[in-house]
Amino acid sequence: MNRKIACIKLSLILAALLSSAFGGGFATNGSEALVSGATVTPAKTAEKADSRLDALVVDINGERKKVDAGGSLDVVFGDLVTIVEATLLDKSAQVDVVDLVGFRGANSKASGDDRGWVIDTGRHLSKKRSVAGDGKQYKIQVSGQGGLSGEVMLNVLEPELISIELDVNGLVRKIQPGDVLRLSSKDMVRVVEIRTNVRGNENVKYDKIAKNGNKELRFSRGGRVFARIPIQWQMP
Repeated sequence: MNRKIACIKLSLILAALLSSAFGGGFATNGSEALVSGATVTPAKTAEKADSRLDALVVDINGERKKVDAGGSLDVVFGDLVTIVEATLLDKSAQVDVVDLVGFRGANSKASGDDRGWVIDTGRHLSKKRSVAGDGKQYKIQVSGQGGLSGEVMLNVLEPELISIELDVNGLVRKIQPGDVLRLSSKDMVRVVEIRTNVRGNENVKYDKIAKNGNKELRFSRGGRVFARIPIQWQMP
């Protein structure tokens, strides 16, 4: 009995010493520690950078445009496109690769990064690798932090003739697609204006072509004929 009482007294003495040493209490409760009446919470780990795509900056025939993530960009077949840069929502996060899916130019196969390349949309895009296989829409995919960050769609429109104005013997004639240009062998003809959906008619060509004994005005861009105006000859 005396030994049991001695053990109880020793336990009480140790408890008193611990209470005194830690200012009145010591306990553990999950991830929190209570020491001297204060609550200490472990520091949070740094959050992962937001690597989602913010925007893409592209040059089209030297004109700079900015496209938000998930947006689309319209170009005309034959336009020259250069992907300048891509930015992520977290500006400190790094863009790894910008890939215009279907670009078959001499880009770096090692990195697959298409930034900085001058891409001729009339010659450098693979029709088979377009979204629907028809050469009308392509994906520009941006990767960062080891995964896909987002994409922008590149829509390739067909060149389109709106109208052509000709000076015929001092009189201006406006010709539109579907019209027939009627001329005589003595007429003096001069082109006044050509209107297309191509900004500044960049690289738009026109020629007078003989076909099966007939002639026509033929309009082309990037090697693709996009409009024809038949010429019908009349007696002077």
